[in-house]
Amino acid sequence: MTTEPTHYIVGIGSELIYFLMTLIVVTLAVRYIGPLIGRPRTPWRGAMLFGFIIAAIGWLIGA
Repeated sequence: MTTEPTHYIVGIGSELIYFLMTLIVVTLAVRYIGPLIGRPRTPWRGAMLFGFIIAAIGWLIGA
């Protein structure tokens, strides 16, 4: 019988979860909040790129 914690067996780290959550939230915010403040809707490619940059900065700060 093993005594190691089960959260290591799952294999997904909390950093990856935070990265993905930040990527999704920022991408959706850039895509859909813009028209509410009078700006044209950002294409998915630009929203994803910006979301990835913000998530990467957050990951680097947290790592």
